[in-house]
Amino acid sequence: MPAAQRACQAAFLPDLTKVGEMRQTTRVFLRRCRVPKSVAGFVVLAVSELVTNAVVHGEGEVLLRITVALDLVRVSVTDHNPAPAVLKEAGPDGESGRGIRLVHAISDAWKSSGEETWCEFGYARAEA
Repeated sequence: MPAAQRACQAAFLPDLTKVGEMRQTTRVFLRRCRVPKSVAGFVVLAVSELVTNAVVHGEGEVLLRITVALDLVRVSVTDHNPAPAVLKEAGPDGESGRGIRLVHAISDAWKSSGEETWCEFGYARAEA
């Protein structure tokens, strides 16, 4: 793809069945953008966690936007909950509370402003 930056966007109502659909959409988009598989796996995992958080804890419509630049993938998930996502310490038997900690661990940067939570993944672009 010759463009310096490409984007994929999806808007949907909160529904846990959308999580798997967004993972698959992300995989296909990253493959078309020739993002290395090693990075794409982490991006798909982050999409899964952020979309799940938006569906479970958000309010209203969910918007997923993935942007691929020359050496950076940015994932942004927006919902209408004004409370920002936060790092939590989940207990060993806890069934939730690990998603943002996981995104923090696998991404190069992340932040939540309330309605939007985003993360970024840098990578070395392969020579053609």
